Amino acid sequence: MITDELARNREQWRGRAQMLRGLARSCRQIEGWDSPAGDLLEDRVRSCAESIDALADCADDLAEAYELHLQVVSVGGRIQL
Repeated sequence: MITDELARNREQWRGRAQMLRGLARSCRQIEGWDSPAGDLLEDRVRSCAESIDALADCADDLAEAYELHLQVVSVGGRIQL
């Protein structure tokens, strides 16, 4: 059924968002060492963490879109683009 597929996709995107947020947290816990290379590493890893958070937000948005589509389909409606 389409509703089962939509619900599965919604949950998968929610799971991806959680996984990405966990990855971003792990990146923030990485500490550089006291040297120019260590400082550069820390800056790059923090920048990556911000980008990963942005991806997590996109995954949340996709999960929300699947949720809204699921609600529309559940009442017999259609989404037209």
